[in-house]
Amino acid sequence: MRESRYNVWVDDGARTHVYNGVSGRVTSMPGDRRAPLQRFIAGDDDAPADPQLLAAMARAGMIVADGTDELDLLRKRYEATRANPDRFHLTVVTSLGCNLDCPYCFEAKHPSLLGDEVQERLLRLVDRKLSSVRALEVLWYGGEPLVGLPALLALSDEFIARAAAAGVAYSAGIITNGHLLDAETAHRLRARGVRATQVTMDGPREVHDRRRPLAGGRGTFDQLLANVVAVAGILDVTVRVNLDTGNLGDAPRLLHELAAAGLAGRIAVSPGHVVATRVNLLAPSARYHTACLPRAEFAQAEGEFAELADRLGFATVAPPAPSGAPCTAVRDNELVIGSRGEIYKCTETVGDPAEVIGNLLTWPQPGDRLSKWLTYDPFADEDCRSCVALPVCMGGCAYHAMNASLRDSRCSTFRFRHEEQVRRLVRRGPAR
Repeated sequence: MRESRYNVWVDDGARTHVYNGVSGRVTSMPGDRRAPLQRFIAGDDDAPADPQLLAAMARAGMIVADGTDELDLLRKRYEATRANPDRFHLTVVTSLGCNLDCPYCFEAKHPSLLGDEVQERLLRLVDRKLSSVRALEVLWYGGEPLVGLPALLALSDEFIARAAAAGVAYSAGIITNGHLLDAETAHRLRARGVRATQVTMDGPREVHDRRRPLAGGRGTFDQLLANVVAVAGILDVTVRVNLDTGNLGDAPRLLHELAAAGLAGRIAVSPGHVVATRVNLLAPSARYHTACLPRAEFAQAEGEFAELADRLGFATVAPPAPSGAPCTAVRDNELVIGSRGEIYKCTETVGDPAEVIGNLLTWPQPGDRLSKWLTYDPFADEDCRSCVALPVCMGGCAYHAMNASLRDSRCSTFRFRHEEQVRRLVRRGPAR
């Protein structure tokens, strides 16, 4: 027998904890038990190892047989979750136009709305899928999806009715800038299966308004804060705070302002990593790269953000957990549909003509560009194969990995701060 290569040991005062990335489980023990356990596992039969702890570690995948190929086990998990035939997930861009003008946006926007013909073709696609799946999941996306609210509501009604007729479960969420998300709109969304929303606030008023103004230049902070207060409780709200060198020092003030507004305990908060693209040169972020944090520095900022958010009583990002195929880009039963019917595999490629893999108006067709996504193999990357974070991130962002200029940001922050994240997991207990 031997220790799993994906164990992370941390000490916390008088106790020691071991986390295993493959199982996601933690075993805790008095600090003086670690050394004899590890000696025994390494082959010292005389080491006074605790039999109950050995059994617990074996059940949690922390001890494996000598011949166990953990990489192969992870590869099988990846492939099984990549090919999930029971669930069809759609990301739908109701409008690639946007009412905001954010300088780091990775999309090259145009003022297009989801037209009637595209909606009809989308419904045909859903009808074909409903005969073979158990769940239909929809993420409303943009541009700004609420600019295209009429199409969102109409399609939601159709999806719900058709899923019910087919005996298929339906769920939905929305990513929005939040400026149009008032209480009335939130109730309309909730009535149509939308349970969760992500909105973005980049700092206190003067910082946020500089980074996320309306297209005409007017600030959005006051309206957005009022909306978050109004819709918390109608929808499950996560406030994302996009961090770079321009606002890193202002994030604590924002968290304190959100707490002062009575939102602690009512919403979740999550830091986001601003990444400049040199791939889609039409996007605003192509001219923004000097402000971005390297991934390792963002990992540090993420940890500090989470610590403060925990202290203030906000729900925060989930603790490290085992993963399969990590995102829409590499899962074969998921698609991103653009407002003109264009089809993508990755939300970060929306608005980039070079990344269109087809169009609903002609789909399916020979020569589509699905193969680069569905043959992407993180296990071919030696960095991934040797990384303690592999069970948690499964290669991270495929789109970033495929592009040399984005490669630094492909990884989960667990790679850089796994011990700190495990300590936090132990300290806070189960995810909330």
